[in-house]
Amino acid sequence: MNKMWIFFRKNWKSIIFALSLLIFVFLSRLLLKNEIDIFDNFVYKIISKLHCKPMTYFFKFISFLCSTWFLIFFSIVLMIIAKRRKNVFYIILNILLCFLLNQTAKYLFARTRPEDINLVIETGFSFPSGHSMVSLAFYGFFVYLLYHKKWSKKKRLMACIPLIILTLLVGISRIYLGVHYASDVLAGFALAMAYLIIFIKLFYKKMER
Repeated sequence: MNKMWIFFRKNWKSIIFALSLLIFVFLSRLLLKNEIDIFDNFVYKIISKLHCKPMTYFFKFISFLCSTWFLIFFSIVLMIIAKRRKNVFYIILNILLCFLLNQTAKYLFARTRPEDINLVIETGFSFPSGHSMVSLAFYGFFVYLLYHKKWSKKKRLMACIPLIILTLLVGISRIYLGVHYASDVLAGFALAMAYLIIFIKLFYKKMER
């Protein structure tokens, strides 16, 4: 057991990268074979039971926290107040690269969005979810930066956990609002996780040296 734990600690990035890609490939195959509806319908039935006006306002706000305009505004604010401008450059680069990857994947699969269940109107293709991808890449990179600060473990966890919860809520909000299937969201998270590991390893760490 100890050997397995040591192996995981040494190779956790590679393991998570491989698992994330496997999940994305698995979901992609189910989608191409038209065998994914059972999963999507099951998850939507559970989440749709939450439908009420206060919850709809809540999830609209959560979804807004990963909208293009909010992220642009947030990036501008960071440029103004940040002490380490280099990190802001990487944050913006991270968003742009993830967005390009998402748009490429969407056009490759060309899956139409859910119909007749939309609480808001969205355009474009559905798979994988752009909000899910960008939220994990954007807030996930913040988690990485915060976790590597020279703070106490308790302070780092207090800073990181809300961002992790927010990222998960963004994914749930897209299903709740009826603009994405559950498989879109899960695929978006999986592809974004694999992408983020590459981004940190090849871009951020390399450029920081």
